[in-house]
Amino acid sequence: MNAIRIKLIVIKNVVGGLLFRASVMLLIACLPPAQAFAQTYQPSAPAPAAQAATAPPPVATVQSPTTDLILSGEAHCGTDNTTRSECRLGDHLYVGFQNLKAWMDNNPGRASDIALVLNGQVIRGIPPLGPDNTYKYLRFDLTRLEDNQDTSKQNRLEWNALMNDLRDENVLHIRVATGGNAPFWGPEEKVAFQVLPRYSWVALVLIFALLLSFIVLAKKSDILRDSPSVNGIKQSYSLARCQMAWWFFLVAASYCYLWAVLRNRESLTQGVLILTGVSAGTGLAAAVIDANKRQQRDQLAQEKDQLTTTLSTLPAAVSAVPAGSTAAAQLAAEQQQKSARLIEVNSDLEALPSPIAKSEGFFLDILRDETGISFHRFQMMAWTIILGLVFVISVWSDFAMPDFSATLLGLMGISSGTYVGFKLSSSPK
Repeated sequence: MNAIRIKLIVIKNVVGGLLFRASVMLLIACLPPAQAFAQTYQPSAPAPAAQAATAPPPVATVQSPTTDLILSGEAHCGTDNTTRSECRLGDHLYVGFQNLKAWMDNNPGRASDIALVLNGQVIRGIPPLGPDNTYKYLRFDLTRLEDNQDTSKQNRLEWNALMNDLRDENVLHIRVATGGNAPFWGPEEKVAFQVLPRYSWVALVLIFALLLSFIVLAKKSDILRDSPSVNGIKQSYSLARCQMAWWFFLVAASYCYLWAVLRNRESLTQGVLILTGVSAGTGLAAAVIDANKRQQRDQLAQEKDQLTTTLSTLPAAVSAVPAGSTAAAQLAAEQQQKSARLIEVNSDLEALPSPIAKSEGFFLDILRDETGISFHRFQMMAWTIILGLVFVISVWSDFAMPDFSATLLGLMGISSGTYVGFKLSSSPK
């Protein structure tokens, strides 16, 4: 009996211990962690009653997200005194925005990074100006930079590409970008663009009047001929003078065109000046050579006439004096000397080119010399026409007079020098 009671007591104690342990573990699992508990229940010092009554409620700070510039669809051009819907080079372009102030507030100091995008082409070197008082517009000056800085050279290339596009469609598609990099913000704005100003017809009429006047003068006067008319007969045309006239009109017409389109008064390049100088030097050298030859021919012809006259009178003088006398011997020696000189004069006259002949037509005149049509003249004419065509195409496509390389200018100089050399080669020694 006692043994059974002892066993029951032991079982009771074991079961009770197990139940106690299970209860403790369940209680620990249901309670929060110690740190959370400490934070939850840590006592804090009570605020003073007056401070708690007057303190404003806390305000949460919300940062606005960075937004893109949004164009308003309003753009116009003008100057300081006028405003118009049609733009042209040199105007102020005003680009409208919907959220310019908000963007500048969120992006302080970045307004100067805004680049102008015209017809998908970033135009560098045109910084934004403004904004205006209403924070609605930024101003961009439509300028084509002409100095030698890298940004200016890039600006000119971009304007050249833009002006080529504007020949087909006279509309500016306006967008902006930060730092000149994509994305280009939009929607785009559109404004009409005037490539050729309304007064450009003045330059066209001027060039046409000069050309027409020159053609009339070339036909009726000796402005392009080798020598003055003889007894009303027009002499042949001069290749060197025609080359001078060719380059004069190409350069003059190109200058007027670039001035009308780009308002550029400094479009002449160093290569153009050298090319013009080469043609002018060729014309001057040819004129001097022709003048010297004419002078030599006139002097020899005059001397020939005098010798011929003298020799025609000497036989009578010899017959008038006694034969074998000293006077007869002197006259015979003089006759022999003048006959020898007459032979030399005739030889020198034959060595000189023939006098300028009557005109046989423009192309025959500029291609022929004393021996007929010559290759060096054809070469000079061919290179003049080729470089002239390259010049015109460059002005039309690049909006700039080409600055020919030293190689091309040297080629032109060699061609002209060959022409001058052949004119000198026929001079008497």
